[in-house]
Amino acid sequence: MPPGKILPRFSLLIRSGRVIDGTGGPSRRADIGIREGRLAGIGDLFGASADLVIDASGRAVAPGLIDIHSHSDFTILLDPRAEGKVQQGVTTEAIGMCGTSAAPLAGEKLARVREQNRDLTIDWTNLAGYRRRVEGQGSAVNLVPLTGQGNLRGSVVGYSARPPTREEMKRMLGRLEEELASGSRGLTTGLVYPPGAFSDFGELAELLRLVEAAGGIYSTHLRNESDRVEEAVAEALALAGETGVSLQIAHLKAQGQRNWGRLEVCLKMIENARSGGLSVHCDRYPYLASATDLDVLLPAWAIAGGAGEELRRLRDPATRERLRSEVERDDWEAVVISRVAGEANRDLEGMNLEAAARSRGLSPVDMFFRVLIEEELAVEALFFGMSPDNLVRILGRPYSMIGSDASARPAAGPLARGRPHPRTFGTFPLVLGDFVRDGTLPLETAVYKMTGLPAKKLALADRGVIRKGAAADLVIFDPATIRPRATYRNPCRYPEGIDYVIVNGRIVVERGTHTGNLPGVLL
Repeated sequence: MPPGKILPRFSLLIRSGRVIDGTGGPSRRADIGIREGRLAGIGDLFGASADLVIDASGRAVAPGLIDIHSHSDFTILLDPRAEGKVQQGVTTEAIGMCGTSAAPLAGEKLARVREQNRDLTIDWTNLAGYRRRVEGQGSAVNLVPLTGQGNLRGSVVGYSARPPTREEMKRMLGRLEEELASGSRGLTTGLVYPPGAFSDFGELAELLRLVEAAGGIYSTHLRNESDRVEEAVAEALALAGETGVSLQIAHLKAQGQRNWGRLEVCLKMIENARSGGLSVHCDRYPYLASATDLDVLLPAWAIAGGAGEELRRLRDPATRERLRSEVERDDWEAVVISRVAGEANRDLEGMNLEAAARSRGLSPVDMFFRVLIEEELAVEALFFGMSPDNLVRILGRPYSMIGSDASARPAAGPLARGRPHPRTFGTFPLVLGDFVRDGTLPLETAVYKMTGLPAKKLALADRGVIRKGAAADLVIFDPATIRPRATYRNPCRYPEGIDYVIVNGRIVVERGTHTGNLPGVLL
């Protein structure tokens, strides 16, 4: 050592790991030093000292994973440890997806959120108030908020199937401007859900011009993901072309075997738009079943006016007869009840609607109506029917990312009740494990799709990469053994093969165990 040279000292030193830096480039062996929540040294740090040293020999060291499509807006307040996500290596979640966000809240939207979250005190009305609430209690993960268009419409217009008045449009724009100024990274839509389902192209374009001017993104749950998926993709691309907004197509799929061939058309449309200069990306979870509320199978006219009106229609025999032909299907066995609110139908959790109907002596369509009525719409379901080949095609596209489409939940307790989708606990280990080992993706590419690429999309300049000065969000895992343990039958199980998860320089997962640290921030 040259005379007078001062050896560096770090709070945490990670030695001899296979560093995958989040850019998609080749990995390399290196040491990483952390100081004051930042990456302060990368390379050969021989001779350096630290308060704590981790030997990462034989392990991969990657940027903390970014869940580009998460629904943890409210569960993070009930489970700030976010164990279902951090145990997967996730350190940052983009929230506010599918048109539903934590803010803004007013009018009918506020009333509905309070009804749906009875275990939670809703004491905020905007993003600034939500930020104070999250930071007041802490979070294990960083959160990147986006604004749900359903919140804007539900807060101002309500759940009526009508266009907004000019005055209502001004109020929605004003609320969106306030949210963007408070740190929202853009707008999301859920165009199959009320009230977003009642919005037309012009209404969305007006909102998106404001988003584009603020440098935000537009993430959309398409208006249709099955028989009319090409039309829905075309609408999203047309909105991007009209407004110039950066587009993220959420959980891209072609649902139902009869529609599998439609995906290729959608991919060509996306690639033509990208060639034409539009910023268009998509995300996907690595499973063949989707999950959402069971009443998503109802047509838009049946859900207009809010939950009360929807239930009134379902309880009316004449309206049910009208609905019967519109919801009848030949694949009820592909629809699995995953969670109900009450005890009377608890035995139906894990059953498909064909089996559930047999257990009650009903036809599947009558079982569908009955469970929605008895549970007052509070029924969650899994919907099987996606192509494994299409999944591989989507994951292989350079513009695709990995998103769980799930909220952070623990493996035990009230939030783990029912049978949630295994993506809740297994999305990222499944890609880093099985999908890498079977050759679907190189490891460096898989890491890029859940770090550097989503960080660029969300304009997170100091996340998603391993470089000096970046935020010290890291995951250390064994590429040979990482795998999910969650299954459709037993979903509430944490993965294997992840040793450490570090958020803003503090260890949140140590040797597979949550430390209780809550160093996350609302970015």
